[in-house]
Amino acid sequence: MRRDVPILTGVVVVAVIVSLFTGATAARRVTKPVGLAPVVERTLICPVLNGSPRHTTSVATVADVGAALPEPVHGAGTITSMVLEGRKSKTSTLKVRPWASVHSQTMQPQSVAFTSTGSISASLAAGATIETTQGRYRARAGGACLPPATDWWFAGGNGKLGFTDRLILANAASTDAQVSVTLWTAKGAVDSPRLAGIRVPARSRVPVGIFTVAPDIPTVAMHVHADSGAVTAAVIDRRSQGIDSNGGDLVPATLPPSRDLVISGFPATAGPRGLVVVNPGASDASVTVKVATPNGEFTPSSVKDFVVGPGRTATVDVTKALGGLSGAVLLNSDVPVFASGQASLLPGRSKLRPDFIWLAATKPLTSPTAVAIGREPEGGDCVLILTAPDSAGSVRLTTPSGHSRTINIAAGHTVQTYVTDTVKAATGPWPFVVTSTGAGAVYGVRLLLLHGAHGALMTSEPLTPLPLPIPLPAVRPDPRLAVR
Repeated sequence: MRRDVPILTGVVVVAVIVSLFTGATAARRVTKPVGLAPVVERTLICPVLNGSPRHTTSVATVADVGAALPEPVHGAGTITSMVLEGRKSKTSTLKVRPWASVHSQTMQPQSVAFTSTGSISASLAAGATIETTQGRYRARAGGACLPPATDWWFAGGNGKLGFTDRLILANAASTDAQVSVTLWTAKGAVDSPRLAGIRVPARSRVPVGIFTVAPDIPTVAMHVHADSGAVTAAVIDRRSQGIDSNGGDLVPATLPPSRDLVISGFPATAGPRGLVVVNPGASDASVTVKVATPNGEFTPSSVKDFVVGPGRTATVDVTKALGGLSGAVLLNSDVPVFASGQASLLPGRSKLRPDFIWLAATKPLTSPTAVAIGREPEGGDCVLILTAPDSAGSVRLTTPSGHSRTINIAAGHTVQTYVTDTVKAATGPWPFVVTSTGAGAVYGVRLLLLHGAHGALMTSEPLTPLPLPIPLPAVRPDPRLAVR
C-alpha cells in the first residue's frame, strides 16, 4: 500500500495543474483586459425634429468636443445625417467644424440620425431644441440625441384633455424593429393590444399618441422594449388650457427600476415641483424622500414616507420640501422603482405663459460628459445644476475654444451656477464638456432658461457621458479543445 502513495500523489498534482486550465479553479480566475478597443462608429438619433405644430422649429446639432476633453484629441472620420423617412431616407455628409446642424421642415414631424465612422466617433455629442413661438403649444423643449437601445423607461406622460403627449419610436437601422410597450397608471397597468407589438420600419419613426392608449388617464409611465432590433425612444409632453399654452418639454429617459435613485436638476425658480414614482413590481413599495439643496441634505417634514401599490404610479409634491431652491431629490425604496421629476417656471406677470421641465434619475458623473447645445437661442442663460449627495465633489467645465471653469460642490449640497459667460463663443451652439474632478459622486443637469416678452421658456438635459473604449478580454488557452 505504501508503494501506491507516490503514484496517488502524482495523480493529485497533475489533476490540480489540469484544473488550473480546465476545471472549477479556472472559472474562478479573474481575467483582466489585455487592451482597449477604440470607439470608431456611433449612431445618435434625435427622435423629435419637428416643424409641427404651427410656429414650431427644431434644430438637431452634432458637435465634436474632442478639443475640450481633459486630454484633448483631434479625431478624424466621416459624419452623416439621415432624416428617417423610410425608403425616401437620404444620407447627407456633414462638415463638423466643430459642429453641424440639421433643421426641421415646416409642418413636418421628423426624426434624424447622425452616424459617424472613424476616431471622431468617441468625441461626438448631439442634441436637439424644439421651439414653438406662439399659440396653445408655445414652449421650449429639448434633449440629448442618444444611440439605439433595447430598453427605455419613462416616468411621465398624460392622456387627459389638454395634453397632447406622444411617444416617438425612431429606428435608423436597415431592418425593421419590433417593439412592445408596458404602460402603468395610478390605477394599475394598462392592457392595450396596440402596445403589444409595434412594428417600427427600417429608417422610420412611429408616433404613438398617449391619449389613444390611455384616454383621459393622467400620470402614465412606460417601459419600451425592443423584442427585435433597437430603437431610440422619446416622449414629448405638451400642455394647454383652451387656446393658451402651459408649456412643454421632452421627458428624458430615466434609470431602470432601482432601490436608490437621485433626481437632480430642480432649478431655483418660482413654480410647483413634483415627482412621478412608479412601482412595476408585484408588491407594495415603501419609499422615503430626502432632498439636497444649497442649504444641505435633509429629510423634509412636508413629505412623509409613502407607499406605491404594485403596478401603479404615484405623484408626490415636493414644492415645500425644496422651498424655491435648486436641488435634488433622493429616493430610497424597499423594492425597485423608477421615477422622474417635474418643475414649472412661472413668469413674472400673471398674463404671461409658463413653461416646465422634466428631470430624470441619472447615474453620477464617472467619465467626461458632453453637451452639444449650451446656447439659449434667444439670448437667455445656460445653467448647470450639480449635486454631491454623499461627499464633496468638483467638476471641470471646458469648451472646444479653450475656456474652462472649476465648480465645487459641498457634501450633501446642490449648486446652481450660470455658465453662459464660460461656454459663450463667437458663433455656433456653444458645446462643452463637464468632467468630475473630485472624490465625491456628482449628478448634473444643463438648463436653458429665458424670461421673454411672452413668458417663460425653459428646457433641461441630463449630462450625458461620452463613450469609453471597450475592454478586450484576455485570451485564455483551453487544452480541452485539443482532445475534442
